[in-house]
Amino acid sequence: MSRDGAYIIGMSLQGARWDTTAGILERSKPKEMFCKMPVINVKALAADKVDVSQGIYVCPTYKTEFRGPTFVFCAQLKTKTTPAKWVLAGVALIMDVQ
Repeated sequence: MSRDGAYIIGMSLQGARWDTTAGILERSKPKEMFCKMPVINVKALAADKVDVSQGIYVCPTYKTEFRGPTFVFCAQLKTKTTPAKWVLAGVALIMDVQ
């Protein structure tokens, strides 16, 4: 049990893949639309405490792949490339993939 947050399982990354060894976002494999995420420890932060440094992609999280009204929160994911790459690719975390 997480003291300061909650562990979430079953999420998928759309538009990229998660390298579990390096712990960073990577380019999707060919013909792979979704990548299963490992267990994620989610903690609430005040907006002024969010780290938006160069190595962090602020990833939108949605309940379903229909996005729009199903927005839940933004997750901070580590990346070695510029976060703009993932914004342009439309990368998002999805809680329930159909």
